[in-house]
Amino acid sequence: MKCLSVLRCRKNIAIGLALFAVLTLVSSCGDKTPHEVLNGKIVSYNEFGAAMLSFTEEDMTKAGFSLGDVVAIALKDTELVMPYYDGFYSATGEYICVGYPGYPSVCFTANNTGLPSIFMGREGEAVAVKMKEKGGRLDVQTALGMKYKYVRNEYPSDEAFANARSVRAGNIAEGRLHRSSSPFSNEISRAQYVADYLEQQGVVTVLNLTDNQAKMASYDMPAYSRQLWESGNVILCPLKADPTVDAFNTPLIAALIDMSSRPGPYVVHCIEGKDRTGYVCALLEGLCGATYQEMVDDYLKTYENYYFITPADSPDVCRTLLTLRLNPCLMYYAGIDNEALLPDVNFAEAFAAFMLEHGMTRQQLDALIQALTETGK
Repeated sequence: MKCLSVLRCRKNIAIGLALFAVLTLVSSCGDKTPHEVLNGKIVSYNEFGAAMLSFTEEDMTKAGFSLGDVVAIALKDTELVMPYYDGFYSATGEYICVGYPGYPSVCFTANNTGLPSIFMGREGEAVAVKMKEKGGRLDVQTALGMKYKYVRNEYPSDEAFANARSVRAGNIAEGRLHRSSSPFSNEISRAQYVADYLEQQGVVTVLNLTDNQAKMASYDMPAYSRQLWESGNVILCPLKADPTVDAFNTPLIAALIDMSSRPGPYVVHCIEGKDRTGYVCALLEGLCGATYQEMVDDYLKTYENYYFITPADSPDVCRTLLTLRLNPCLMYYAGIDNEALLPDVNFAEAFAAFMLEHGMTRQQLDALIQALTETGK
């Protein structure tokens, strides 16, 4: 009965987080500054199920909209209230208007899932963007919309630039587990620095949370990265950044079972080594006996590396990051629905229970813990 209760709690957390974000957004959005309106149309849909609109972020700015505002997308038969960001910063399934760097225009979608079918196939349909609450989600935009530099000399060390480090939390052995940005894709100009770090640390096995076979085949990767790939030492486990769904955890647990049977040291990475990597490392840290504060410290280190943000000088931003990103992940894996309880959770016990409930055998779990906590290389 206890296991059933925990499973129900986790399901309620996942549903509740998304619903809370949507309901809070709708209930808090009065027409405080309703005069800003931008008219256009749906031009097309991208591969992720987002409706691409006929205007740009510059057009939005000229019309009086700013990142962090709450807007309404008015179609012929409905009006959808959503935040306006420059990235995909909302809960899975929440509607979001995005001026994403690299996109040819502003779009709107349901985050991580794409638009429901009722909003597809409407190319040419008129759209109006209306202001609902000026700056209503500016705290989220500020916390999650920070931009890092692409030039090494802007950072104090190669490791900081690469967001590469050893994971030291709980009983994880020194030098056994590492995390980083991508050593394969040079999308953020860090692949060579990551590869150099992995070679220095003698990393043998890679858990890649972002790439599939086709992407790996397309990369002009550094020499050590290619050596790892061509030697069969890379586990591909491409995930979307939502740890509260089976689509994240089912393939992840299979990949962790695979990883535990391979030699270390290990590295976990995605593109930036931030969200997906942060969630997976937190799961492994907690499994190996880390405290809540240890997981917080490791998670926020990424923001110090990329943006020079620390709890001491930016406490509000760091609290927002934890509330929006890390804490919902930990709550889901621990089976609790109150983030105030997190400091008192026995994460080793709770995370082990989660993994056993989601397909890992006791023998496989013990092998994973041993792989991460054994000394030596």
